[in-house]
Amino acid sequence: MGILKLPINTTILETFDLSIQQSDNISRLLKNLVIIILAIYAINKLKLVDLSGLSKHIKLQNKFLILIPLYLVIIGVLSLLGTDLSGISAIDIMLLSLAMISVGFVEEFIFRGILQSVFLKEYSHRKNGILISIFLPAVLFGGIHLLNLNMSNIAASISQAVYAFFIGATFGAILLKTNKLFPLAIIHGLIDIVFSIPTLLDDNVKVGELEQQNIGQAIGSMLIVLPLFIIGLFIIRKINLASVQEKIVLSSKIKLS
Repeated sequence: MGILKLPINTTILETFDLSIQQSDNISRLLKNLVIIILAIYAINKLKLVDLSGLSKHIKLQNKFLILIPLYLVIIGVLSLLGTDLSGISAIDIMLLSLAMISVGFVEEFIFRGILQSVFLKEYSHRKNGILISIFLPAVLFGGIHLLNLNMSNIAASISQAVYAFFIGATFGAILLKTNKLFPLAIIHGLIDIVFSIPTLLDDNVKVGELEQQNIGQAIGSMLIVLPLFIIGLFIIRKINLASVQEKIVLSSKIKLS
């Protein structure tokens, strides 16, 4: 993940007349494109194609499950009602959207596509192996949101880590039931877009900076995502072990073309 430290902002983008958000979003997009390419390479190299949901040979199943996380997009849109967005330019919206979609792809490729698939190959044959294989990447996904822990805003930081775990676990379960990673990556990106739009209202605010929250607001944020996690637990119970093991066998034989 050292790619995230590449000085694209200062060495390349500083020559253009860009706002802080524009520079940050272009930088994020460029870095994420590199990570996505490396992730696809890793999925091939580790023989995780079918488990990762990138196989062309396994059809999309249980399509309705993909729609479940969209309620978070709807909540994000509703939260914008009454907000004056007239000062936001089309280019800012476009750059933010591209950057956030790339974030969705990076996080899904790494945590669901690679890590979950690796854990499935290792633990799926054990008791509760599927649950463990879904939860471990979700815990890591939640954990990375604590890397920039803000002690003055600790409630929001912990809340974000918890609901990131909820989302990660549910997306992992949906992946195994639908067999496709791209739709989840897109939905992940859409969620990030709608909740990041308010950052465009302040030129000094970067995407990813948490708004100040008290304990009640932090608990409220977790409760909004909790239904998704509960649904995810039900989906996990419906995952067929034999189908997962079949994908493990197929993944060892197939590479992305």
